[in-house]
Amino acid sequence: MLRKKRQALEILFWLSLVLGVYFFSQWRGAAPIQVQRLPPLSVSSLDGRQEILRSHPGQAMLINFWSPDCPPCLAETPALVALDKTLSGPHLRIVGIAVAGSSAKDVRGVAQRFGIPYALYLDDAGEASHRVGGVVLTPTTLLVNGRGEIVGRFVGAISLPVIVWKLLWLG
Repeated sequence: MLRKKRQALEILFWLSLVLGVYFFSQWRGAAPIQVQRLPPLSVSSLDGRQEILRSHPGQAMLINFWSPDCPPCLAETPALVALDKTLSGPHLRIVGIAVAGSSAKDVRGVAQRFGIPYALYLDDAGEASHRVGGVVLTPTTLLVNGRGEIVGRFVGAISLPVIVWKLLWLG
């Protein structure tokens, strides 16, 4: 009888710990937002070409606003690379947008250092960050569902489990 009580308490303890970590991670990084449509974003490719980023029906997007000289941005980069390598495809697209003040040379250096496979762009004039409600701190990551709605905004380095959890419940 004592053994069953101990097992039940252990299960309760571990369940509480897992739920506590999850809720803390959500509270820490997720800023409440009103659902808005992703506007077309004017960005520059690393070779200087102007491009317009748009959402595509049925494809979720993870848009990471970052800076090559930002330690939290660099800390979350391996998680984004892993996510891209495992989940990117017709239903998920990851995009990195280096904020105004970042140089193409610095962005290329970080891309080479971490082996970044996803598309990287520059927000030269800060127009793209302004159009999504302003990016005050880096990294800021936006989650866009397959209907083109921004359904998540994370300020600060985000962990892989939090990203995957949000993607699983993406509506």
